[in-house]
Amino acid sequence: MPEEPDHLGETFAERLDWLFRTTPDPTGKPYSVRRVAVELTRRGCRISHTHLNNLRQGRAPDPRRSVVEAIAAFFGRPPSFFTCRPTDRTPLDDDLVHLLADPYVRQVARRLVDARLSPEGHAVVVAVIEQVRRLEVAAGSRRRDTARLTGS
Repeated sequence: MPEEPDHLGETFAERLDWLFRTTPDPTGKPYSVRRVAVELTRRGCRISHTHLNNLRQGRAPDPRRSVVEAIAAFFGRPPSFFTCRPTDRTPLDDDLVHLLADPYVRQVARRLVDARLSPEGHAVVVAVIEQVRRLEVAAGSRRRDTARLTGS
């Protein structure tokens, strides 16, 4: 279970390490420094796995703003995650942290951001999600009815 947000640490390195330790990849495994560095570079933020690891270990000075923004975006956090004290956060921040702990939620959010959809495109995505939810609710209801009729 991830640590409570109050135990993030004070330094950039401590918070980056916390993200690596508590944020699983979409398969549920911890992210490797190498994989994150490759993904950041793919997204336009050139960083070596060695430098990223040095940032994580506190052996490199705090990074420039563009690197902070790229790392924060990768982990689904605002850049202020690295600078705000826990008391600076709002209940909305805590709700988002909880929601983004789910790897599937992060995957969908990242795809929405990467796709750069129009507001109309976002509305279509929301409509599709609602339709899938309705279908799954109906399917669950049918499964319960079938189980009751067959006695299973």
